[in-house]
Amino acid sequence: MRDDPLSDQRPRPTFQEILASDADSPPLAMFAENAPWLGSGDIDKARYFSRSWHDLEMERLWPRIWQMACREEQIPEIGDSIVYEVGSYSILLVRGVDTQIRAFFNSCLHRGTQLRPGGRGEGEVVSTSMITCPFHGWSWNLDGSLAHIPTRWDFAHVDEANSDLRQVKAQTWGGFVFINMDEAAGPLEDYLGDLVGHFERWPLEDRYIAAHVQKIMPCNWKIAQEAFIEVLHVETTHPQTLPYIGDVNSQYDVFGSHVNRMITPQGVASPLLPSLEEQQIADSFIKELAGSPGPGADENFSLPRMEIAPGETARKSMAALMRGNLTATTGVDHSGLSITETLDTTMYQVFPNLMPCGGGGVPVVFRFRPNGDDPDTSIMDVMLLYAFPQDRARPDPAPMTKLGIEDSWFKAPELGGIAAIFEQDTANMPLVHRGMKAGGRQTLGKPGVTLANYQELRIRHYHMTLDRYLGV
Repeated sequence: MRDDPLSDQRPRPTFQEILASDADSPPLAMFAENAPWLGSGDIDKARYFSRSWHDLEMERLWPRIWQMACREEQIPEIGDSIVYEVGSYSILLVRGVDTQIRAFFNSCLHRGTQLRPGGRGEGEVVSTSMITCPFHGWSWNLDGSLAHIPTRWDFAHVDEANSDLRQVKAQTWGGFVFINMDEAAGPLEDYLGDLVGHFERWPLEDRYIAAHVQKIMPCNWKIAQEAFIEVLHVETTHPQTLPYIGDVNSQYDVFGSHVNRMITPQGVASPLLPSLEEQQIADSFIKELAGSPGPGADENFSLPRMEIAPGETARKSMAALMRGNLTATTGVDHSGLSITETLDTTMYQVFPNLMPCGGGGVPVVFRFRPNGDDPDTSIMDVMLLYAFPQDRARPDPAPMTKLGIEDSWFKAPELGGIAAIFEQDTANMPLVHRGMKAGGRQTLGKPGVTLANYQELRIRHYHMTLDRYLGV
């Protein structure tokens, strides 16, 4: 067997062969392939649980990278503000009187009090005409300029010209607001690289938050994230999806240092199963979709049996059904979408922790980050971004549902059927986290985590980028 990521041992058909058989017109981004050889050595597992590694990330990673803090629509009006936190860092984002969104360290210049509470209040929107410290009343204008110091006579030594709030870089892409605490950071667009061109056909700024669920996860943020970076686990963890998901037919790509991608085809049975008839594939898909209507669906939502005509494929028929369903659900015409845009899960990662889906059919966005100063737990955000008619007002973003570490994903019914997938994934996470700790650095006689050359290419890629930021 050849020791490279594009080994001839990969199951057929490849995603590109499936794409060619669709015989329609997907965007050029779907034809791109880039799976470089990144080596096959183990990865030190201490990075998933050690205090020293967590502290190194807090020092060298999170203050230096572009990271998604919120959606523009979450703070749409002048004076709206929201707090974003990662580890001990707390950032206040505010829409100013000029409608520009600015970001500031969430700390009063007097005695350091948080200007707006974070913690479990992080992510809640507050509207105000001034930024005022709740302790002693120092206040700033919405652009961060100093407005008022109570008992000013006692602060003669304070230089007003140097008393504006400490600003953090903030830029937008796709309706997301990104922040970077590094004053020397380059432009966001350079950081995103190829992602910008890939999403030209799928403008995320033209969507709205139809659902937003945030959950405390029972593991390190990297363990949580890696459950969604590969589909190698589908056979064991999500066997119910195998009749209509080509798990090991998936394509994995790397685009520069900060972006990678996975495309998982639907409407084809997994090569791990015995051969299925096209009707069996369609029946399995309908059964799953009928239980996953998602936000805003009618309580009597149901789907008729999809009859696959002789010579037709389940994949083509499933795409037609989904295009009609998306058009009816959103009020936006989806008839022009190609089969792959409609059906397939095209999951990108923006280093280190944002995962937006491309295409027109799958609306999921993930974000993962540390839970305060605890390397053993993390925060996972799930957003469903739905299209809406551009000649109508943008719908208000759905309120955030917050789940604790013991809460089931089923407590967020707005997620529809994907809650069951998340339950299956989450059940594995504490087992991975505790298993890595089980024998210290020499569990099972070796200190590292072993990765597949191709199917776990994205995991290796982001860890290599992580190593560069941390200098290890």
